[in-house]
Amino acid sequence: MGCHILFASIPAWGHLYPVLPGLAELVRRGHRVSCLASGGFAGEVGKVLDVVPYDSPMDSTEVDLADMGSVLPMMLDETRAAYSVLADVVRADPPEVIVSDVLSNAGWLLGRAFDLPVVRTWPVFASNSEFSLHEDYTSRTDTEESMTAFFRAVAAFLDEVGLDTVSPEQFFDNEAEHNIALFPRALQPRGETFDARFTFISPCIRPAEGSPEVPWLARSQPLAVVSLGTVFNEKIDFFRTCLDGIDRLGWYAAAALGKRVNPAAIGPVSPRVLLTPTLPMIDALRHASVAVTHGGLTSTLEALAEGVPVLISPQIGEQRGVADRVEALGLGQLLPDPFTAEELAELIKQVSQDSAMAERLDRFRATVRDADGPAQFADAVEAVPR
Repeated sequence: MGCHILFASIPAWGHLYPVLPGLAELVRRGHRVSCLASGGFAGEVGKVLDVVPYDSPMDSTEVDLADMGSVLPMMLDETRAAYSVLADVVRADPPEVIVSDVLSNAGWLLGRAFDLPVVRTWPVFASNSEFSLHEDYTSRTDTEESMTAFFRAVAAFLDEVGLDTVSPEQFFDNEAEHNIALFPRALQPRGETFDARFTFISPCIRPAEGSPEVPWLARSQPLAVVSLGTVFNEKIDFFRTCLDGIDRLGWYAAAALGKRVNPAAIGPVSPRVLLTPTLPMIDALRHASVAVTHGGLTSTLEALAEGVPVLISPQIGEQRGVADRVEALGLGQLLPDPFTAEELAELIKQVSQDSAMAERLDRFRATVRDADGPAQFADAVEAVPR
């Protein structure tokens, strides 16, 4: 018999795309899944799940995500907004299980407040006592003064919602008994140290879009896909250098510039170039020979699942962690910082002609194809005692 499952996340595609196929599989199995979603995310989420609408401060707040002094207050505001809405849902229509993104503090707190089991999802590298993404790859910019003020604000919020048994430090650093890492254990740094509380699954890759660009992508060979994701993408020099390097090879290029970059700012481009704010990424990767990317884990997994080697130019610390693991597994390379058009062209030639790398990528692609990540995700959620 199906049960009610509540999913809490932050409004970020890199945290939603990796779980939507797994949540859809739970619906297919007869469960009812409610998903917190704000603004521009509700339409896509609503195609397969029941939407719990809310107004997220993250949709309207511009902060430097590398500055913890700005990020922490924003995350508290996000938690406050999400918790208020979700607590009403839990009271009116209690779920049997809460599935909560690692950055959704509201999900973990709801589990504590209402004594409900929580399954934490990790669309980024997981952390334990042996490896911490925050400590190993993130540069701390907060000060003792800013942390003191933050913990004081957290304590006031916890008292306000009746969770004074939770310490402010736990808001920032807490553990869950049930965890789903949305990627294979081989990618996880120190993966062998993660115990039975962590289930590593094959990535849940969203379906191909079947977009109008498919005919162009199919005939534009060889093709390089260029993207910096949806957050750190206002890098005109990066795109210009990439397009110049790809042009030196006589290749085609499809570049997702993001919504804040004017294509005219890139300057003249070859007729072999497609510039667009967003790409139908799965369609593009299915026709690509290489991907030049920021190294977001979701974007990287989407490329590797199609057998496409990745060249990574990290924009933040966690993406450097992804680049390190990709290099260690022989599935791509870290780009120099900075890199030139000549260096990029040479690296594209290297990875596209590397037969040993191609064999490793084929094995990774076959593993993803054969493993059924959405089914593994649903199995892990259903296995949680309730």
